[in-house]
Amino acid sequence: MDFTDLFKQSLYLCRFSPNAKYLAAASKCYLFIREATSLQIVLKITWSDIIQNVIWSPDSELILVASYKTGKVTIYHVTDKKWCADIEEGTSGLTNVKWSSDGRTLLCFSDFQLRITIWSLITQEVCYIQYPKYYDKGHDFRKDGRYFVLAERRDGKDYLGVYDCDNSFKMVKHFQVDTFDLENLTWSPDGRFIAVWDNCIQYKVLIYTPDGRCQQSYSAYDNGLGVKFVTWAPSSQFLAIGSYDQKIRFLNHYTWTPIIEFTHAVQLNNRELTIWKEELDSPKESGRTITHYVILEQPLQELHSIRPDPEKPNPKIGVGICKFNSTGRLMASRNDNMPNCLWIWDISLMRPIVLFLQRSPIRHFYWNPMNIEQLVMCCGNEKIYFWSGQKSGAEIIEVPTANFKVNNIKWNPNGKSLILMDKELFTIAFIINKNIS
Repeated sequence: MDFTDLFKQSLYLCRFSPNAKYLAAASKCYLFIREATSLQIVLKITWSDIIQNVIWSPDSELILVASYKTGKVTIYHVTDKKWCADIEEGTSGLTNVKWSSDGRTLLCFSDFQLRITIWSLITQEVCYIQYPKYYDKGHDFRKDGRYFVLAERRDGKDYLGVYDCDNSFKMVKHFQVDTFDLENLTWSPDGRFIAVWDNCIQYKVLIYTPDGRCQQSYSAYDNGLGVKFVTWAPSSQFLAIGSYDQKIRFLNHYTWTPIIEFTHAVQLNNRELTIWKEELDSPKESGRTITHYVILEQPLQELHSIRPDPEKPNPKIGVGICKFNSTGRLMASRNDNMPNCLWIWDISLMRPIVLFLQRSPIRHFYWNPMNIEQLVMCCGNEKIYFWSGQKSGAEIIEVPTANFKVNNIKWNPNGKSLILMDKELFTIAFIINKNIS
């Protein structure tokens, strides 16, 4: 890999544009937009406040900066340096801001979940949606951008509102959902269904059509903590449910019943599973820790697993995140009480094919958006870790910069480069001699 020089950033606010042409990075009150390949600056902004968020419009023509502390948003045009627009929420406050799919409408979430203010940059009209349940979850745009679904809480009950984005966010359907305390929701990629799940106290996943018909109410068990993470396969044919019992269950889109369970086992004796373990080399003279991968033989008696304190809230146990690759054939998952382990599953074979055992807890992992068999992860050290399919295997790459810890990573949408972020710095890593398929 080729690495660039280091650049400043704050709050991990580094964003590639959706069209892969630009890179935006904020550092305190400064915003720099660079050409993604040459890193030449195309726009430099000195803002009036500390920047707390940076979001590209879906068409990559506009970019916004936001301050939740002051309730201010400013929008800039990447190629027209004279154009900008200011939005100030004032007394209502600001907790979140989102672009709608048309890239010319903003949704601003107020304090205390009182309302969403919808600003049109085209017509300059303003409209409102009252009483969203959450500001940071519980809402989703359908993939085609036509409809917006929102969880609402009224009189102690949960409702979904479906809004027409092409008609000034006019409500087209409003219905109560059968949850005790709705935790989150997600629209299927094909736009036919909305998955809703209850909080962790009660195991319940509900499948609704946009017109309010309930297709299924699913519960795997009654006692114990329930659902922790939910995600759709890209094809919409499966809904993957990560649970506190350390299993992933897949519901099929015909009967909405489980067709398979994946278990994050602590004892392993599976000859078809490749286990990559990160082991320590002797340190360099510079004091840096050098590691390499070895393939372990099986059986393994027991994987390291944390025993959480049951008296504390949000216990570190259960499947906290699952990610499909772009085709949906592969899935990567992390079981939170095994923070050093990353599992890769082949959905077509219905079994795990790879397990990574890292020396440090895994912070982030992402599939390459273009190369369907390439995954990268970081563990808060000076390395990044790659898996490039069963044939190519795994590798560890050191960042050639002293005192740089990779705390977060982001792919360029074209799959050819990565942002690597330390607390206050970042570098770009370009993949060389790799076939992006």
